[in-house]
Formats: sequence, structure tokens, C-alpha cells
Amino acid sequence: MYPTPCLTSCDRLRVRSQLTNLQRHMAEELLPPASISSSELKLTALVISHAILNPYKTKYFPYPQWGYISDPATFLDVHGRVLVWYLLGIMPPAKCLVKCSKAGGQSQRRFGHRHVPEEDGNEKFGHGRLMNSPATFQQAHNVIPHVLWEHFWRLIDPQRLEDKVYESSPLKKQVVRQWLKDISYAEEFWNTIADIVLPDLAQVGRDAISAKADWVITQPPCPIRWPSIYLGIDAIVNQEAPPHLDQASAPSLLNLVPGTIVFLAGKLLTHSVPKWEKGERIALAHYMKDAVHNRFGLARPAFTQQKHLLGKFLQTYTASIS
Repeated sequence: MYPTPCLTSCDRLRVRSQLTNLQRHMAEELLPPASISSSELKLTALVISHAILNPYKTKYFPYPQWGYISDPATFLDVHGRVLVWYLLGIMPPAKCLVKCSKAGGQSQRRFGHRHVPEEDGNEKFGHGRLMNSPATFQQAHNVIPHVLWEHFWRLIDPQRLEDKVYESSPLKKQVVRQWLKDISYAEEFWNTIADIVLPDLAQVGRDAISAKADWVITQPPCPIRWPSIYLGIDAIVNQEAPPHLDQASAPSLLNLVPGTIVFLAGKLLTHSVPKWEKGERIALAHYMKDAVHNRFGLARPAFTQQKHLLGKFLQTYTASIS
């Protein structure tokens, strides 16, 4: 254990300066297309360090008015529990391009509203949501304007401990299986980030992946090698989403949205995807399934606490300058 350090705004400014210099250097660096470079590892350590040193604290009511946040940060509740890791810039722009294909078939589910590009209205990647999971029940979102929906859904589709668990149907398609294989190096990198910022959650995720072999009913082709600690990876293409909470999750099961990496307590915090301007938007939403974890006999993880992060700062910051 590291001793609790006394940190000031000067520490954050020093980390910010090193982060800016590294990003400037990496803008001219040719990054490997299917692996993680040493520069990317240093970038990760500096972004996490900055987020630890840049906490936003709030009480439950009223809603805070923080405005636009342009630096890596953490968001804490009144008890010092981390509800959001906002790791802006942790992935270089060149690595934010996701290999996609329309060959995977139509989305099996639509949630929210279709977004039409402003330029000419044509979509290169289509629109919708493709849900991928190696262990799943039927799930739903709890949309804020319909507060009774959660209770209604439980009445018509209760998830009991004796219910069977299956692989989602898209995993039968070779193009989807190949896509997951192609992005596996990035998924392993995101898993490592979770090990640092959410160690209890990451361990529960690994336990779920290990346990699924004893519970999941699989059909040909053979079971897939799942690359993530999260049981759900949804490809969401050109979709706006209304304010909602994540029905399938639990308070301490933080979701992950890569790119500008955000770990979010989606069961507690209302979030949405509003209308944007130019271009198409493809998001990979990662989430854990509380009902499936319960089926596997796994307990919910504890929240990461701010008081545990300062020692983590010393660890990650030391790695960034070594």
C-alpha cells in the first residue's frame, strides 16, 4: 500500500503538461494497427492520473451544473464513491476507428430514434443496435418518462434463477465472430484499464466469463472466445437515445463506452445520446448483466472509493514517467 499523499492543483497541472506534450508527440507517431504501443501505455497512465486528480463532487440533489468538461475527470457521490470515470483522450484518434461491416445483418433491436446525417441524408453504416452477448436473458431499458415500465417488464418477463442462459443469436454469424476477433486486442486493453480503475468490477467480470461455460446453452458453431470482461457488447449505429437508466445493470456495475472511454453507473445516472451535427456515429456500449451474474451466483462488486485512488495515482503516475 502507498501512503496517502498530499496532492495539490500543481500536481494536476504537472500531469496535464506531460499529457499535452505526449499527445503532441503521438500526433506525429505511426501507431501499430492491431496492438498497443508503449506510447499508448504512457498515455493511459497519464490520463488516469489526471482523472484521479480532477474529481467532481456532488450531492444527490439538485442536479449539478458543471458545464462542458474538457479534461479527464472522476465524478463522485456524497460518500466519495466513483460513479463516472471520464477518460477523455485515453485513445489516440487513429485508434478510435472501429472496423465495421453491414454484412452482419440488420439490427435485432431499435432503441431511441434514427439519426439522419445532415450532409446528404445517406448512411454508409445504416442504423440500429446489434446486441452481442455470450450469456444473456431478454433485457430492457428503463426509460425515464415511463417510470412504471420497469415494474411492468418484470411482470411479463421475470428472470428467475432457474431460467436458461443462451448466447445471443448474432454470435452464430461468422462475420460477427470475425469482428470480435479483430477487436480483441483493443478489448484486452480496455480490460486492463478496468483492472486499474475498477478492480472489483473487473474481477467480477472475469469470474462471470469463467462461470459461463457451466451455465450457457450453446449451439453450433462452437462457443466463441469472448474478449471482454463485460457480458454485453452492443454496436449502436446512428441512433439517438432518450434519457434513460440501464435496466440490465446494478448500481456498482459501471458500463463502458470506448473511444472517449467513459465508465458510467448507468443504473443510477440518467444518460442519453442527443442529436448531433455532421458525420455518422458508431458506439460500442459495454455492460454487465446483473440478472446473469445472479444466475451464476456472483455478488455485486463494491464501488471504487476516492480515498483508495490517491495511492493508485502514485502507481500509475510512476509508470507514466518510468
